[in-house]
Amino acid sequence: MNWKTIALFVLSLFVIQVLFAKEKKKKILISGYVTDGNDNPLQGVSLLVNGVTLNKVTNNKGFYKITVNPDIKTLMVFSLLHGGLEVEFTGKTKIDFILAPNSSVTGKFISKKELVDIGYGNAKKNSLSYSVGEIGNDKSNPKYKTIYEMIQGQVPGVIVNGSSIIIRGVGSVQGDSQPLFIVDGISTSSVDMINPGDVKKIDVLKGSAAAIYGTRGSNGVILITTFRGKIGN
Repeated sequence: MNWKTIALFVLSLFVIQVLFAKEKKKKILISGYVTDGNDNPLQGVSLLVNGVTLNKVTNNKGFYKITVNPDIKTLMVFSLLHGGLEVEFTGKTKIDFILAPNSSVTGKFISKKELVDIGYGNAKKNSLSYSVGEIGNDKSNPKYKTIYEMIQGQVPGVIVNGSSIIIRGVGSVQGDSQPLFIVDGISTSSVDMINPGDVKKIDVLKGSAAAIYGTRGSNGVILITTFRGKIGN
């Protein structure tokens, strides 16, 4: 076997590996119908992959179609009126859902209480990196003077230095490390004016849970829910 034959063999192996890698990463199309327990189509039902919303909904016939990576773990549909249903993804490209708690359809029924508002839609609470939950502030005598003191004192897994915040495992000590802030479902560039006494709950997203925000969520996302439902007074 001469060197040309060897080189051709090695090149062939390389090409095969490249083609295999491309095929493995190729996205797939999943579609199906969502109905209630009486086989009526459900319009406006949200689609979630791995616990995070895609900002996609069913049409007036209850039909949906989404393009996803082949390595997803779960697919879920959710309606505020009918609740949700989550199934493990096994490779099927046609998946129908029946949103009825007592239906015989395989999967896990999800209640509204198991979701949290992430600005663009909803995410399952167990997909969040950290969830502080109800803080229980006494607004007449707040424990913290600033929102940054509150985040430092209440939220695990973050580093706070003045008004700079880094989510552990996401941000970098160099360059822009500030996470994205979502207050009552609305993104904001600053939380300086938030009164700690107005804060009801704080949640933190990172990794796949923050992926819905694209590059804006690359440093993680901090979700703040207030008693008033708006920033400041």
